[in-house]
Amino acid sequence: MKKLLLVGGGRPANLLLAPLYDALKKNKAYQLVVLLVAPEGVEPISSDIAACFGLDEAGSFIVVPLPQGSPVEQLASVMTGIEKILVSEKPDLVLVCGSDNAALGAALTATRLGMTVAAVDAGLRSYERLDAQEINRIVIDAIAEYHFVSEHSGEYNLINEGVADEKVFFSGSLTIDSLVKLMEQANQLPVSRAHGFRPKTYVLVLLNPEGHFSKKEPLEMMLRMLQEIAGKMTVLIPGINGLDFMVKQHGLETAFSTIENVKIIESLSHAGLLMLLRDSAMLLTDIEELQPEATVMNVPCLTMMESASRPVTIEIGTNVLVGLDEEDIVSRIHDILHSGKHKHESTRSKIPEKWDGAAAARVVAVLDRIL
Repeated sequence: MKKLLLVGGGRPANLLLAPLYDALKKNKAYQLVVLLVAPEGVEPISSDIAACFGLDEAGSFIVVPLPQGSPVEQLASVMTGIEKILVSEKPDLVLVCGSDNAALGAALTATRLGMTVAAVDAGLRSYERLDAQEINRIVIDAIAEYHFVSEHSGEYNLINEGVADEKVFFSGSLTIDSLVKLMEQANQLPVSRAHGFRPKTYVLVLLNPEGHFSKKEPLEMMLRMLQEIAGKMTVLIPGINGLDFMVKQHGLETAFSTIENVKIIESLSHAGLLMLLRDSAMLLTDIEELQPEATVMNVPCLTMMESASRPVTIEIGTNVLVGLDEEDIVSRIHDILHSGKHKHESTRSKIPEKWDGAAAARVVAVLDRIL
């Protein structure tokens, strides 16, 4: 029986790992080891994701702690921790999920130990070399022997970079596998009603506390935009670790709290966040998380970034890159909120190919063939 080791870090990676683990476990042809990397004192995987995919059983995963420190210090610590597990477990294949430092550390360590690496959600490119995760993606893909891609752009990128096409497998989006199964839980959670809001009567805003809006001037621009949106519709901002500190650090907590119709709500489970997204009139964000889900749910999304690593959400989905042009963002928000229900339905986005909840089964089928 072949032994597979699956590695995940933060929530985006865990949303790839969890359905893959579930499918492999049901297949019963492999011995599985799950390794999760998490900051010290932080749960390695949220309880709703763990319960949904059977990762809540005792001993179902091994945790490698991620200490505080510089990115280089963290990477070194991750590699040291992962090395001990790899040497002990001796897996036949290491499946690296995502593009964070946990994924990079696992790929580098496995390669140095002479082990075979498969990249899950491979081939994505934003072409922003200042983005740490972009560098991670490039390095992981260069190291990996096998590549499982979620959209056609991943195939094109890898082949253009010299990866043999027989090593690239278009399996579809594992993130959407997670969405499909988690929505079974989310449908039982009246999240929007619990906060006193009817579906499609609010705008959902997700901000990265460590991104562009961590600085005072951009945060003041966000305040102006929120005031503009709140004049038309309620704004919900789910609490994200560091958001409250960011606002207080710049002395803007009073400005945020006094905007009528802007509500900062407590952090939610991922299933709850999905329901909040589904019921929203639109998503305004500066992070890539939830962009695929918004496309599948047909929720308009304005992404305050200059590029995206998943171009399919822009080419045929609901996602629009708006950068940081305040006037353009406000104009586009106005267009979405005043487009009218029937107009939006008539221009419904397409669901990308193989974003159907069956990606994990396709990955398992490939593993059965190559191993």
